[in-house]
This record gives sequence, C-alpha cells and structure tokens, in this order.
Amino acid sequence: MKKVISKIMDLIKKHKYPSKISLFIETDCLILRLFALDDFEDYYEYIMDDDLQKMLGVQYIKNRDFAYENFSWLIKNRDFIAVQNKKTGKVMGHIAIHPPYEKVEENPIYKNKNGASLSFALSKNEQRKGYMFEALTEIICFLFKDRKLDYIDCEYESFNIASQQIQKKLGFKYLCTEKFDDIVMNINVLENKEKRQVLNNGA
Repeated sequence: MKKVISKIMDLIKKHKYPSKISLFIETDCLILRLFALDDFEDYYEYIMDDDLQKMLGVQYIKNRDFAYENFSWLIKNRDFIAVQNKKTGKVMGHIAIHPPYEKVEENPIYKNKNGASLSFALSKNEQRKGYMFEALTEIICFLFKDRKLDYIDCEYESFNIASQQIQKKLGFKYLCTEKFDDIVMNINVLENKEKRQVLNNGA
C-alpha cells in the first residue's frame, strides 16, 4: 500500500502549481478561504480519522508530524481552501485545487485546454448536511467564471460511494479508469459548457 500511495503522490506533486488565487467566498452556511498555518489544529482534528484517510488515500499520515508536513505542503504548493462553518468559525474540511490529472491532460479531448483537478474532504461529523455540495458548487463556479477554465476533473476510488454521488450530483461525467496495483481510480470530468458554447458560436 505504501508503494501505491507514494506513486499517487508523485503523480500529484510532479507539476509545479501556477500562481496562487485570491479567494474569499461567503455562502449561507460557509466561508471559503485559503488556509492559514493557524488552521492546523482544525485540519489535524478531521484528517486523523481513519475512514477519511482511506477515502483520500493518505493513510501515510500516521501522526501529528506527518499531518503538519502534508498540511504545510498543501498550503505552499496548492490552492488549499478551508471550508469553514460560518456559525461556529471552525474549519471542518477542505478543497484542494491541483493541476489536471495526467490521464485527463493527455486525452485528445482536453489536450491544450485549461483545466484543474479537485480533491476534497469533510469532517465525518459534518457529512450528509449539504456542506460539501454547497462549497464545491461555489468553487466550480469560481473556476469556470473567474479562472476561465475549460474543464475540471475529479477522481474517486471505487469504494468511495459518497464522492461518486456528489460528483454525479455536480454534473461530472465518467471519462476513464486507472489502476495502481490494488487501487482502482475512476476519473470524472466536468466541462465549462458556457465557455464551450461561446467558442462554438464563434464569439
């Protein structure tokens, strides 16, 4: 398993991520903003859940030191967005914006187009309340309208039914499957239909 996880992390980390975004979005229930180092305690609280780690493929986070290393890397190298409960002020999850997944980037349909990949996590105690759907809807809108992306990809392992369902609800469509030893990764893509319509109309 360590070998497989290391391979996935190498694929994610091989790209140098472009300039950081400036982001502050307020919804009915949430505040979406970039993480700060002061948020580590909240991150540590939810990321140490065994089931959540399995869903994210980060079982290598065994203790506080590993958690802080991963947290610091994400802040430095990705647009790492805190999902904060507006009422309590507590950070209960995250959305990370990565470079496009390699398999998608190499697909003829998306080659030479602008895209990004999303990963996300939510505290076990806050799941099934609509928070992540609300957060992802806003981030997708931001990426399509403000960042002018052509597509967004998102992945999930076959056993992660919750991720599969939320991606389907958001409109992601299945593209392909990739296998790493005992891991089966399903890859979904959401296209920027408004941008595509403009291009098709010759505007």
